[in-house]
Amino acid sequence: MGRILATAASIGAIGAVATLGAGAVPAAAASPSGGTPYPNAQPESSYQPLRPSPAASPSPSGGTAYEPSLRSVGARERDRRKRRDRPVIASFQVSRTSLFAYGRPATISYRVEDRSPYVRVRLALVQSDGGAVYRFNLGRRRTGVTHTFRWRGTDGRELAPEGLYHFRLSVRDRDGNTLVRNSANVGGAPIDFRSHRFPVAGAYTLGGPGARFGAPRSGHTHQGQDIAAAEGTPVVAPRGGLVTWRAYQASGAGYYLVIAGEGEQYNYVFMHLQRGSLLVGRGDQVRTGQEIARVGNTGSSEGAHLHFEIWDGPWFSGGKAIDPLPFLKGWEGQ
Repeated sequence: MGRILATAASIGAIGAVATLGAGAVPAAAASPSGGTPYPNAQPESSYQPLRPSPAASPSPSGGTAYEPSLRSVGARERDRRKRRDRPVIASFQVSRTSLFAYGRPATISYRVEDRSPYVRVRLALVQSDGGAVYRFNLGRRRTGVTHTFRWRGTDGRELAPEGLYHFRLSVRDRDGNTLVRNSANVGGAPIDFRSHRFPVAGAYTLGGPGARFGAPRSGHTHQGQDIAAAEGTPVVAPRGGLVTWRAYQASGAGYYLVIAGEGEQYNYVFMHLQRGSLLVGRGDQVRTGQEIARVGNTGSSEGAHLHFEIWDGPWFSGGKAIDPLPFLKGWEGQ
C-alpha cells in the first residue's frame, strides 16, 4: 500500500511540472520568499566572499595594495633602463704621473659609451688642495671611440701652480642625460705638476763648502754650485727654453751650454761637460727634463762634476749670477 502511494505522489509531481509550460526550468527550487531563484544558486550558508591573497595588504583607502616585491622589481627595472639610457665612461687613463712645465705633455685618453652617437664633453683639472681648477670644453665627441687630450701644465695662457692635479670628465648626450659615474671612479692617477727639474738624472752629491756659490777661487769667486756625479751621468734641462750658447774653453769651463728658460728671466749654465756628449746646439729649443749632455771633467776641473749656474737675466750680457743652491734644494727628488 505504501509503495502505491509513493508512485502516485511521483505521478502527481510530474503532472505539476507539465502544467508549468514548456519554457520552465525544472531544476529550480522555490526560494523562502516564494520567488523562483536563479539556476544553480547556492544556499547562503555555503557562500564564501572573495578575499585578497595572503601576501597583499589593504591600502589606506581601503583597496588592495600591490605586493612590495612587485613594486621593488619594477623600480629596479626602471633604474636599469635609466642607467642604460645614460652615458658611461668605458675607459679613462693618464699617460704620466709627473709633469714638468715646458716638458712632455700628459696625455689623457678616454672613451664614452652611450646610445647617442655623439656627446658633449668637458674636462676639469682640480688641484688636490682645491687651490686651482681649470676647465676645458672638448666639444662634440663620437661615442665608442677613444679620444685624447694633452695637457702641458697651462690654462692656455699661463702656468698652473705646482701641485697634484686630478682629472674629471663631465658628459651630456643629446637628450640631456649625464654620466652614470664620473672619471674619479674609473681610473686616472693624479699628476704631480712641477715647474722645474733637477739637472742631474742620476746619483749625485752637492759637496762641501768649496762647492758652494761664492767660494774663493784663484782670482775670482765661485759663481755656481758644483754637483758631483759619475762621469757620463745624464744632464737634463731644468727648464725648457732656448739654447743660447754652446762652446769650449780649455782653461776654464771646458765644454759648456747655456739655456734661456722659457717664460722666465733665468739663464742656466752647464760646465765641464763630457767631450762628445753634447746633444743640442745653439738655437735649439729644448724641453724641461730633456737630456742635453753628460757629466764630464773637461776644462779646468779636478774631478767629474757639473758646474751649474743660474743667472737672473742674460748670461754675461746684463744678467747677474745668483746662488743656485736654494733652487736645487727645491728641485731635489724631481
